[in-house]
Amino acid sequence: MRIRVYIVDDHQLFIDGIKALLKKVEDIVVVGDAISGKDCLEELNGLKVDVLITDISMPEMQGDELVGHVKRLFPTLKVLTLSMHYDFKYIDRMIQVGALGYVLKNTGVKELREAIRCVNKGKTYYSPKVQDAIVNGYSKEKIKAFKALADSNSDIILTPREIEVLKFVVKGYSSTEIADVLDVSYHTITSHRKNINAKVGSSSLSDLSRIVREKNLY
Repeated sequence: MRIRVYIVDDHQLFIDGIKALLKKVEDIVVVGDAISGKDCLEELNGLKVDVLITDISMPEMQGDELVGHVKRLFPTLKVLTLSMHYDFKYIDRMIQVGALGYVLKNTGVKELREAIRCVNKGKTYYSPKVQDAIVNGYSKEKIKAFKALADSNSDIILTPREIEVLKFVVKGYSSTEIADVLDVSYHTITSHRKNINAKVGSSSLSDLSRIVREKNLY
């Protein structure tokens, strides 16, 4: 069964380029495209689509607004963001509305193909720069809320799963490697990592390792 893809971007030339790349991939077929969110919503009603690929910065209707409508009208449709932006604020907006993947526009066909396949299976996929932005962005937000806990030397309470993830982190495992070992999604691991950093008040791996030693967290 071929994965049916629909592309939304406000540059037709870019859409044509992606279609040309995916035409060489045997298990993926582009069934439609649009240069605006409005046109996309109108066309989706009459199409069978598995994965929607959309940019975030578009006139009239931004990508996160489009995805919000899509997830409400077509809840089983998977969404992959394809954007030039890798700032946390953009990534977070798309994750919050339900996009499972986020890859950058300078990606190659190999990564795009893998991202589409992962998202189609209900798994998450993020480009390396996007992964870094997710970890750093969420950590900074949560650290502010929990900093007082660490500063006051209060007991730090981690869940059993957080402790399990923490052990791998301290050993130097990447989020992708931990996800593979524990057989969970990458997004699940990044969520655990942001919560761990927030609870202990760490902002780097060396900082986290020091706190683990000082407070004997496991």
